[in-house]
Amino acid sequence: MGSRERSESGHYVETVTQNRVLDVFDDVDGPVITSSDVADSLECTTEAARRKLKALHEEGVLDRRKTGRTLIYWRAERVAEEIPEDDPFFSAEPTSGSGASDVSENVDDYLYGDTDA
Repeated sequence: MGSRERSESGHYVETVTQNRVLDVFDDVDGPVITSSDVADSLECTTEAARRKLKALHEEGVLDRRKTGRTLIYWRAERVAEEIPEDDPFFSAEPTSGSGASDVSENVDDYLYGDTDA
């Protein structure tokens, strides 16, 4: 680890961004990462890695659990949050491609073509 870069105002420049932490998932084998994985991949301290992982967990981006003395992190499943409950897709009446709303009597025709021919 070399000397840290500073901005024109003299403040340290953030090099360990949340996006870079998330990119570590692509660099390691397996579906989980640790603060050591982040520290090794991004050449930062494990404390800096721990803080970033904790922030991502608090924002709901990552889930975590403790195994032995190690916290492991994985990408949180957010599918339910991405689709609002009031999305019109869920309140629309089901229809076929022809626009018919009740195709139950002709389900074989729709699935397999005309079966009587």
